[in-house]
Amino acid sequence: MKIIKQKTFVLTALLLAGSFAFAQKKAPIDYVNNFIGTGEWGNLYPGAQAPFGMISISPNNVFENYETSRSGYRYTQDEIYGFGMTHFSGVGCHAMQDLPFLPVVGDLNVSPVYNKGAYKSKFSHQNEVAKPGFYSVKLDTYQTDVKFTTTQRASIGEIDFPENKESSIVFAPTNNANGISAGELKIDSKNNRVSGFMSTGGFCWRDPNDRPYRVYFVAEFDTPFKEVGNWRAENKTKGSENISGSAIASYVTFNLQGKTKVKMRTAISFVSVENAIQNLNAEIPNWSFENTYQKVRGDWEKYLNKIQVEGKNEDEKTVFYTSVSRNLLQPNVFEDVNGEYIGFDDKIHTIEKGRNKYVNFSLWDTYRTTAHLQAMIAPKESSDMIQSLLLDAQQGGSFPNWSMNNQEYGVMNGYSPFPFIANMYAMGAKDFDLIAVKDMMIKVSTEFHSSRKSHGWYAVEEYKKLGYVPVDLHGYGASMTLEYGVDDYSIAKICKASNDLEAEKYYLNRSQNVFTLLNPENKFIQGRNSDGKFITPFGESSENGYNEGNAMQYFWSVPQSMKKLIDKAGGNAFVENRLDKFVSKIEVGWAPEKPFYWVGNEPCFGAMYVYNYLQKPWKAQYNVRRVTDVFKNSPNGMPGDDDVGAMSALYVFSALGFYPYLPGEAGFTVTGPLFEKTTISLDNGKKIIIDGKNAEFDAPYIQEMKINGKNVSSLWLDWNALSQGGSIEFKMGKNPNKKWGSAVNDMPPTFYPEKK
Repeated sequence: MKIIKQKTFVLTALLLAGSFAFAQKKAPIDYVNNFIGTGEWGNLYPGAQAPFGMISISPNNVFENYETSRSGYRYTQDEIYGFGMTHFSGVGCHAMQDLPFLPVVGDLNVSPVYNKGAYKSKFSHQNEVAKPGFYSVKLDTYQTDVKFTTTQRASIGEIDFPENKESSIVFAPTNNANGISAGELKIDSKNNRVSGFMSTGGFCWRDPNDRPYRVYFVAEFDTPFKEVGNWRAENKTKGSENISGSAIASYVTFNLQGKTKVKMRTAISFVSVENAIQNLNAEIPNWSFENTYQKVRGDWEKYLNKIQVEGKNEDEKTVFYTSVSRNLLQPNVFEDVNGEYIGFDDKIHTIEKGRNKYVNFSLWDTYRTTAHLQAMIAPKESSDMIQSLLLDAQQGGSFPNWSMNNQEYGVMNGYSPFPFIANMYAMGAKDFDLIAVKDMMIKVSTEFHSSRKSHGWYAVEEYKKLGYVPVDLHGYGASMTLEYGVDDYSIAKICKASNDLEAEKYYLNRSQNVFTLLNPENKFIQGRNSDGKFITPFGESSENGYNEGNAMQYFWSVPQSMKKLIDKAGGNAFVENRLDKFVSKIEVGWAPEKPFYWVGNEPCFGAMYVYNYLQKPWKAQYNVRRVTDVFKNSPNGMPGDDDVGAMSALYVFSALGFYPYLPGEAGFTVTGPLFEKTTISLDNGKKIIIDGKNAEFDAPYIQEMKINGKNVSSLWLDWNALSQGGSIEFKMGKNPNKKWGSAVNDMPPTFYPEKK
């Protein structure tokens, strides 16, 4: 097979003009392109945010229907409705975009309450800049330039209004993603301050009363107010400083006295306005925009510098570093500077000193890739994430599966905190209460306990009794059973780490439940009803029983026991033929009905690596390179929803040349690097050097591999050994070496309890 790359480069003028030698001097942060994935797919936002930051200042420019960007921004639009203070990266439903505000010029004679376009402004991408921790744009309608930078909980902006114009800021909390059920706005003219809160919720249901959370804010200005007022619904009251309710907005008009620039400091809290003020004063104590930006730039550099790649293709480096950065947006710090946070029991708690409390976990998506990447480059933060999930379970009754702030929304099937935690633990994130986590895992996986009445181990009794979730009991019974197998295997790994060997054995055995759904006639994982009968009609494209996918796409979702699946589903030749057909097309966007590799959604992520279990690793190498080609340095460069970094992390591992296929195991299966050299700097002071001799896009095949100078052909990299430092040397080529890595002993590990 020969691989040919479609050359659709989108380079800046600097890169086009610069030489390779000059480009090599660029820092990783300078490669990040925050506009990747803001086009047709991706649902990403370009605004200013610190790594894992609570606050994000980003433009909201779309909302009209369900299919427009759920994170608030679409590159194809040419109008900005406002700047939100919170955003959720790459998600599949409308979320956050909370506390929107907008600088405006001229008369304020239209109510913005539930009217997103009341004061919208035209803008051009030529006058827009987005970098990690920084965003700026010119609001053409108002001839006003704005720029923002952030800390973890606060932001500072500079707004340059035109001369001799009535210049104002409009606060319209109703114009967030899903509306509000309650709110309050207070104007303090003496201190040039606006503060308040809003209550919203409704992720995936667009109802702010559904599982609501509260977010508080404060905004301070360096310029006095000339006029203030508010709206209740359509009614405007000039001079009114305080307003509350569900249909509210406010404005402040500045007394510029001949100047044009206004500075704006903001901060948020999920506890109180008082805490928001503390956050502001602690993190941005003065009005220095540049000092604040240099601080957040340094924070971004700390993480992005941990994996440095070298190669000739500038676009590939841009996509790589951007993908890493997308895995540093969420989860978000949730506690205030005084340590207080609102828990899953709606009570105020204080996080242990030295730790952070994290929220916003898209676990069904992120356990597969993001968990490993975050643990690699942010092990302390990852340990705090695990401890945060434990706190959520203790306060809310069970681990959340898909949470936003202190609410569990119950979307997606399976119970994914278990592999997320086990994967991070395997990668070295171990500073958390292991025994308490293990005990909670056992508790919530043996009998039903809901997380805030929104999620839990659904149908656990049927799963234990029958070995599967019946489709007539739950419409996603087939995919739930597959996910539960991964969950059980992950629990077993945590039990082993806790020296609870009896529990480990129980969950290892239970992880094999998935094989109760393997139909011996068609060799597919097929849903069954409570009476034991396989559901009909059925075919390779059947979606019945599967969440966001079909029978062919979900077939490969038994990573814990892949060799057993291959043997029981017809053997190597049969499964290889099925996989060849499956990967013959790569689908992007939305494709749950198509029986091909769908890179746009998580269940297919690991399928390319099944070739390593079929003793055909060269096919894995070829096809993983095809996956990297789907990602582009352009607004349309994402093949689907990024899902809080999960898809970006798929690219990162595909480009590094190894992938975390096995849940809860400390290692990776190998496919070969895209880059000529990669240096991974770990927090323990050790470095991993990956030398990819001859590596380039059209040379995807491993000719030989050495680890610390020793020739090896194993398709498994032991992370425990790698994390102590060392080198991996690849010799890559344009033609496959079909002998390398093809022996039975070269296969990655697999759990196969029945194999003698």
